[in-house]
Amino acid sequence: MSENKTIQKEKIHICFASDDNYAPYMGIAILSILKNAGTREDFYFYILDNKISDTNKIKIEALHTVHPFALKWLKIDEKLFSKCDTRHKGWTLSIFGRYLIPQLIPADKIIYLDCDIMARGSILPLWKTDINNYYLAGVPDYNVIQRGQLEERFKGELSPTEYVNSGVLLINNKKWREEKLFDKLLDYSIKNSKILLWPDQDAINFICRKGKKILPGYWNVMGYLYKTDLFADSLNYEKIIKEREKAIIRHFHPWKKNYFIPHREEYLKLMKISPWADKTPKDDPLLIAYTKAVSRYFWRHPFCFLLPKFYKRWYHRGSSCLFIDW
Repeated sequence: MSENKTIQKEKIHICFASDDNYAPYMGIAILSILKNAGTREDFYFYILDNKISDTNKIKIEALHTVHPFALKWLKIDEKLFSKCDTRHKGWTLSIFGRYLIPQLIPADKIIYLDCDIMARGSILPLWKTDINNYYLAGVPDYNVIQRGQLEERFKGELSPTEYVNSGVLLINNKKWREEKLFDKLLDYSIKNSKILLWPDQDAINFICRKGKKILPGYWNVMGYLYKTDLFADSLNYEKIIKEREKAIIRHFHPWKKNYFIPHREEYLKLMKISPWADKTPKDDPLLIAYTKAVSRYFWRHPFCFLLPKFYKRWYHRGSSCLFIDW
């Protein structure tokens, strides 16, 4: 006679941050995580709430029918960041909210995710990554590494190869609290606002520079990874490409009209069965959409065909990626 074995569930703590404009995409991100969950995942979601409407909150909470989860809405006091600088258009002080995550959430560790992601597989292996001796784990941001002038900005104190993207992070909350990283991050952001190109991401990378664990690239696959001319000369080229093709978390903006980006159709299928199906873009017929994209490109870069780098980009990226800015 066989005995029924109780499945040991893994409590996975995940944090998002959003305003009402991005709430639908955050909801779709949550839906993608739930759709790819197995029987072992027990989710606890925490959302840093920047004036999300009751309508969107109800829709997000209704996703529990896909896979059960617990959810807590957390308010951020932006006054805490009043001395920080948000020079870039469209940014608000809430971008610094992730500094507060370990203060607001008692779990020893947490996965932080940007709203513009889609899970394509179980995130349980990410959660189980050992970061006991690290502040965080993340994926290198090759776009910033290639273009960000990191040596100059950080005066050689930060290794460019370990500069990670803050859109997907596994954070050691316990270690952050013990070493009072919130105070250090806030102080650094205020004192160095003039040199910070990506304010919160730069600060997190610098303050945590001696305690970062590098994750495989498939945990945060962004659009620039398809612009292979940006890192064609890198010693890690083959590794980057292999990890890109195994994408588990895709980080992109697939809801824009007439895009031809990888995994977009997968995202739109998810969008159509979500409570935000009405936001599914109405693309033009393929030929018209592509003609518009090419025309826009040549309008913005009228003499590009005279430059050798144009042909290099075309060779590496292919037509879709070249003419449509991923």
